[in-house]
Amino acid sequence: MMMRLIAGLVAILPAIVIVTGVIAGQETPRKHALIEGLGIKQVFGWPPNAADVLRYLHQFNMFQAQAAALADSRGDDALRQFAITQARQARERDQQVFRLNTFTLLSIDFPDHPNVILSNELAGLRGAVGERFMTEFHAKQIKEFRRMIALMRRFMLHPDNDLIRRFAIEQLPLLERDLAVLEGQATS
Repeated sequence: MMMRLIAGLVAILPAIVIVTGVIAGQETPRKHALIEGLGIKQVFGWPPNAADVLRYLHQFNMFQAQAAALADSRGDDALRQFAITQARQARERDQQVFRLNTFTLLSIDFPDHPNVILSNELAGLRGAVGERFMTEFHAKQIKEFRRMIALMRRFMLHPDNDLIRRFAIEQLPLLERDLAVLEGQATS
């Protein structure tokens, strides 16, 4: 009887450690990947924290830069111009993200490559040409802009860092403006 109890506790110990870490707000990179990969925060309605916002912005910025490189060789003039502008804004925004990471002492170890989800989105664009590329580019861009805007809005409900909150307030109208431009291009 006692052995079964001990075996049961050992079996659920990893889950207890993860849940305890989440509740305590101490996210290691491994726990963060698990939490975000499973969408646990969003499912439970937990707002993203400042580190989440910076991580997602960095991923979004990498996506913008790589999508612009693809648009340069496959898009029409209007799409190329839009993508070049987005890539420039992404570089500037990423510089701010890195500065905020330093000033807020979050010590996030940013990756050099987009996550698996964004890499798959980019792979889909690499395989498209002509009108199909244009359609997919707009659809993927709109999807990523909406995802980033939704994340920032959720963060603004319960911000845990004033510097990141001010940065989000500054960036949100810019992202919404660019989304409106994209949606207008997609319908025309």
